[in-house]
Amino acid sequence: MNASQPMTQPYVRVTGRRPGGFVEFDFSFGDADLYIEMILPEHAFDEFCRANEVQYPSDETIARWDAEREKWREGGL
Repeated sequence: MNASQPMTQPYVRVTGRRPGGFVEFDFSFGDADLYIEMILPEHAFDEFCRANEVQYPSDETIARWDAEREKWREGGL
């Protein structure tokens, strides 16, 4: 990909919150199967999301992603 081509839309899925104001989340670029598990303080998380212009998947999308992941865990396609 060259610099003039846009990157795939980044997504953030919040997976938990910890005491002390930390946010646990998955960060991916359009492919829910390839993600990074991250944790940041709330203010840094907000800044990270703004800087990367992330989208938050809908509940329906999350359910679909979870169903696909479960298929792989079960060994079936």
